[in-house]
Amino acid sequence: MYTNSRSAASAYAKVGRETGAIPAAPAAVRDDLPPAPPQQVNHETSAYTNSGNVANAYAKVGLETGVVAATPHQLIVMLYEGAQLAVRMAIKHMNEGDIAKKSAAITKASTIIQDGLRAALDLQQGGEIAQRLDALYDYMNQRLMLAHIKNQIAPLEEVQGLLQELHGAWKQIGPAAPSPVAA
Repeated sequence: MYTNSRSAASAYAKVGRETGAIPAAPAAVRDDLPPAPPQQVNHETSAYTNSGNVANAYAKVGLETGVVAATPHQLIVMLYEGAQLAVRMAIKHMNEGDIAKKSAAITKASTIIQDGLRAALDLQQGGEIAQRLDALYDYMNQRLMLAHIKNQIAPLEEVQGLLQELHGAWKQIGPAAPSPVAA
């Protein structure tokens, strides 16, 4: 149904970079960018003086480590979780009247669904299940756009419910824990 582990990891990393969940490779590592200029460090206002920056850095390292160590199945679970969080945030921001944040959250959810979940499908080998998931992801994206354009919560709640069902099902069909070998 889904492509090999490299495709799932690649899709997850792409979505993470585009949505800000996973930082892009540093300029010195990427071939398409010139090296970054050296930065001056003001020890009085260092990034470590702000506990929020430390927590964010720690969270990013944890996320990157989790992605590197994750199986293809776990990556799909993580994509579902990210999409659900983005939809919940869109609902929250819509209720608060924060149009810019609502727009960003809907865009993030759409990107995760389209460029993560949908892009990781293997339509040739996945058969009818992959075809149906592809159509469902397309439907969810249409509902997200409707919610965005008409500023309606109901389509967001519908997408949230669909993601929740798929997430639960995906977790249940996960690789079985290895059974102990009898001696």
